[in-house]
Amino acid sequence: MTGSIYGPENPYDDPDIETSWRRKFVPGIKHLLYSPFPFLTARKAMRARSRVIAAFRKYFAKGGHLEAFPMVAEMHRMNMGHGLSSDEAAKMEMATSLAMLSSGAVTVFWLIFHILSNENAVRIIREELHAVASDESETSDTAPKTRVFKLNSIKEQCPTLVAMLHETLRYHSTVINIKQVQQDTKLADQYLFKKDAVIMIPGQSIHHNTDIWGSSAIVFDHTRFLSASFKKNLASTSAFRPFGAGATMCPGRHFSTNVILSLVAMVVLQYDVLPAAGQWAAPTKRNADLWNAMPKPDWDVNVKLVKRAEEKTEWKFVWDDTMQV
Repeated sequence: MTGSIYGPENPYDDPDIETSWRRKFVPGIKHLLYSPFPFLTARKAMRARSRVIAAFRKYFAKGGHLEAFPMVAEMHRMNMGHGLSSDEAAKMEMATSLAMLSSGAVTVFWLIFHILSNENAVRIIREELHAVASDESETSDTAPKTRVFKLNSIKEQCPTLVAMLHETLRYHSTVINIKQVQQDTKLADQYLFKKDAVIMIPGQSIHHNTDIWGSSAIVFDHTRFLSASFKKNLASTSAFRPFGAGATMCPGRHFSTNVILSLVAMVVLQYDVLPAAGQWAAPTKRNADLWNAMPKPDWDVNVKLVKRAEEKTEWKFVWDDTMQV
């Protein structure tokens, strides 16, 4: 995933940088957040963070962002245009990496798990994806048939896959929205919120609320998002808020969902994925980090990846008519 974002100069291709991120910085985030003396209690995480920042500083200095996904270069241009130093721009990239490699990657896991463990959903999603694909003109009778898939068509033309993503976010998200009261406010004529008070809103208290989502709120059921009566909840941050709400709503939510849907579509179209244990069993989430908006599974799910046996077919994935993936 990082290679497709950061290009051939991807800092995470360096094993030391990958280890600093995965083994030292991320496990130490909770200490960086909650400890009053992180320089004492989270020194490994702080040193690892500094190594990753230094790698990004070098990445930008040598122009690696100019060969990366256009978003990276545009973000760097805007950061520098607003007066950030090269060191500050490198630090900003930590937030992008955190969103992509933590919440985004974990969302991909749960989405793929729920799709693959539901045979009917797999079948319907493949039908939707195939309906969007088109055949490329063949150059010879012996050449493999090439099917072209435009990834930017998923949100409009693959409703079951999109519904699966929405339900994955609703069911699993543990995002905590934090708001500061701007003025004394009385809520429901019962609760007085004093000016400057801090309110913490656990996402699951909303996403699993039976008054909003019905009696099946605590059950994973993607078909709820195929119903017009529930689709309206998507537009209401009072009901559906995996990306936060208001002025602090995640600005990268559209990019993130496009990446997630694209990756999952590529896997579902090209591979049969079978559980190594013989049947699908959902891992628990008891040890998930509180800071991560999507809870990481407590253990890996081992699978067998088999290329789908569609005779003489090759896939070409493009975003639109101008950009090949």
